[in-house]
Amino acid sequence: MRRGKIALFISSDELQLFELESDDKIRRAIGWLVARPSRVMSWVGRVLESGHGYYLKFEARLDPLERVLKAMASVAGFRIIHSSALSPEETHRQLRSRLRVQSVKHLVWCILDLLLSVAAIALAFLPGPNVMGWYPFLRSLSHYRAFRGSRSGLASGQVEFKCLPELRGLEENLQASSFDRTKVHAVAEDLKISGLQQFLERMV
Repeated sequence: MRRGKIALFISSDELQLFELESDDKIRRAIGWLVARPSRVMSWVGRVLESGHGYYLKFEARLDPLERVLKAMASVAGFRIIHSSALSPEETHRQLRSRLRVQSVKHLVWCILDLLLSVAAIALAFLPGPNVMGWYPFLRSLSHYRAFRGSRSGLASGQVEFKCLPELRGLEENLQASSFDRTKVHAVAEDLKISGLQQFLERMV
């Protein structure tokens, strides 16, 4: 990217698979609460169910990198595809540097949002969806999963690097003073990478 920064990307098709798997676990946990014989626990489950549905609409607008990190929390090994401009060793070094920064960032935001959620707990349990009451808590969970993903990337001993020379042309376009969407679209089409153009438009 510009100014020597790197971006982490996963195709939208694969990202959706990871998010569906993660979302399914959350839904099962909420469903377990809703099915409890205790009226209080069942009510808490219904409130969470409503809040979670609204939050999913917000989550689609999250920082693209956060969504990538959350997907990384679901796997033990990684295949990193990079251009010919960087060696595997340099790619690994830059990857670890980026993940360390992201790890600290999401840990801090996880704690801050958790503190905010405690302050908003009264609002969260008022009748109705009250998304604003649950939003800090759900954001805290999202940051925690992104933190876990960055730590998983740092701790993994199963990292494979693959050079894809075609990415070099894309990098040169991204580092230019003007962002040529037509060229990016053409590269994405040639590589058959779903969601790449939309990702780059949000990142640059």
